[in-house]
Amino acid sequence: MVDRSGEPIEVPTPGSVIGRTLDVTDFGADPEPDSQDDAAAIRAALDAAEPGDEVVLPAGTYNLRSTDPADESANIVLQSGVDLRGEGPENTVLLTSLDGEDNSRVIRGSGVHDVIIADFTITSHHEGPLGDDPDDGDEGGGPMYGVYLGAHEGMSSSQVLVENLSIRRFERHGISVKASREVTISGNHISEATAVGPGGKGYGIAIEGSVDQHDPNAANDSRHNVVVSNTFDGRHLRHAILLQFPTHNNLVAENTIVGSHLDAIDLHGEGEYLNEIRDNTVIGSQQAGIALGNSGGSKHKHDASGPGNWVHSNNLIGNRQGILVILGTPDTLIEDNKITAGVDSKAGIEIRNAPGTKLLGNHITGGTNGFWSIRLRDDRGTDGRGKGIPTGIRMESNVIRQAANGIRIDAGEKLSMIENVVDGIDGSELKVADGIEVSRSAQR
Repeated sequence: MVDRSGEPIEVPTPGSVIGRTLDVTDFGADPEPDSQDDAAAIRAALDAAEPGDEVVLPAGTYNLRSTDPADESANIVLQSGVDLRGEGPENTVLLTSLDGEDNSRVIRGSGVHDVIIADFTITSHHEGPLGDDPDDGDEGGGPMYGVYLGAHEGMSSSQVLVENLSIRRFERHGISVKASREVTISGNHISEATAVGPGGKGYGIAIEGSVDQHDPNAANDSRHNVVVSNTFDGRHLRHAILLQFPTHNNLVAENTIVGSHLDAIDLHGEGEYLNEIRDNTVIGSQQAGIALGNSGGSKHKHDASGPGNWVHSNNLIGNRQGILVILGTPDTLIEDNKITAGVDSKAGIEIRNAPGTKLLGNHITGGTNGFWSIRLRDDRGTDGRGKGIPTGIRMESNVIRQAANGIRIDAGEKLSMIENVVDGIDGSELKVADGIEVSRSAQR
């Protein structure tokens, strides 16, 4: 994790408990599965707590049938300085009755700081089908959000740790972090969204800035969030991890994603910049393993991600594209990734309109028929946005072995290939369209 100048920083997390431990059963919560409303007792425990205390949920199932008197959208509202902890996701379950209500949230924190949320499951009573059609906007049910962290009166939530939760049967985001900073999301498992349709449904973890906030010095600037060592069952997720709007200097690392309907790790085409994506494993996404730039958006018209994102040391297996950069996303460094193609894979790394992209030291293998290890092609744009060709692309020291095809260049200018290794190829090692000039040296 680095700051805007490139200097290393350590993201602070909340300290250990220094105060009391408050047991929600002492406030009237009943951990038996078929009890009446337990949300009021959990809220009472949080209200009684002071900064430095923790509220604990002993093993059992807690039925959340009511919402906070001051916020009818949320079952539980967090307090700054007060932790909320269960006895492990296999033992402590929060079961919400929220079912499709607009903006509904099981746990909400607005402008909170120094909070740990850990060691329980969040799920819902929703018994309908799970999301499996990314074009269906009518599916859904359960709460909109499992955990929602945002700003209050212009002040970010900060120094929050969300750890060891299991979240399932939600409609929009399992964990949503908006206009906040120094939020660490670690060791969680997310699955079973009830919808994966357009309009923001079926995201596992979403880190978002504010649409019109471009000042990195603002109190609600989105930055220095860490998404690390989480796991995702993507069979019912649209995206596993998403960064959106001008959020910057975040770290997405060491996560494991199996499947997703669209791009598994997605920088969503609203100016996300200077983010680091490293050491993730993505297997079997129906679209890209990692994508920068997005062509969708009915309300907010997506196009390019911002400059300076660093995608490195990831293990990408059997995705449609390993890495995809489109719609004018500039100055991305793609380095030291290992990409293994599957039967349905189309490209290891695909670059369209992505000026200044560097591909350094990537290892690519596998694929059948029409698979290309590296492909440069024109970008048709989306509704007139982001149209163009690859420009200023540098491909250096990449290793392509035992792959269906090597490098294909259909469009581009100011392109260079330096000391790449291409061998053991079933089809073509290099295919360059007529009229395209490529600076080359020492291809092996």
